Amino acid sequence: MNLEPQKTTSEIRAQSGVARLLASLAILVLAAITILVVLEVIPRSAFSEMAGKAAMIAGVCVVSVLAIGLLSKR
Repeated sequence: MNLEPQKTTSEIRAQSGVARLLASLAILVLAAITILVVLEVIPRSAFSEMAGKAAMIAGVCVVSVLAIGLLSKR
């Protein structure tokens, strides 16, 4: 017997919409940073220093989201 309340379709759509919004914002931010580096508004040396740190932070975020997603399905 499942005692947990079931999610409604509107709740699922809302979560999907928030995920799409966050993904869209992330893509726009990355595009803006890339444009600034290409136009040399941000020096390549400064970007290369931050790129490694940003990649590690993104990796931690992705792993955390996947772990939370797997744990919440149970």
